[in-house]
Amino acid sequence: MTPEMIGQAFMMGRLVDAMSFIGTILAIWLALRTANMTGENPKSNLLTKILSTGFGLCVMAGSYLQFTYAANTWINAARRMQELGVDSFSNPERTQGFIDYVGTTETANSPTMLGIVFLAIITIMILGLIWGPRDS
Repeated sequence: MTPEMIGQAFMMGRLVDAMSFIGTILAIWLALRTANMTGENPKSNLLTKILSTGFGLCVMAGSYLQFTYAANTWINAARRMQELGVDSFSNPERTQGFIDYVGTTETANSPTMLGIVFLAIITIMILGLIWGPRDS
């Protein structure tokens, strides 16, 4: 693999991550909207609440995976750079800076801490909208 191929693969991965992020935000919006409508509707029965909860949790699980994949795009590029050797690149200092910025070359099994906090907050919002008390 050449330095150019690593750069191209990284940029294509970033493009895929960006498109996935847009889909994730739309899915989160739909889950929040579904949760809000379920919680506001006085005719929502237990089955409806369980199904809305399941939908919201599936969206959050998918978001967790997408955030993990996005983290691995950076990690994989840094690993390939390190494997090829920093001196193989036209700007070794910048290449080493990229590797240092990423911070690891070990595959991530979870999103970054900020991603986890974001997803936890959204999950609590979804559950609160469905199961929380409503003012009449």
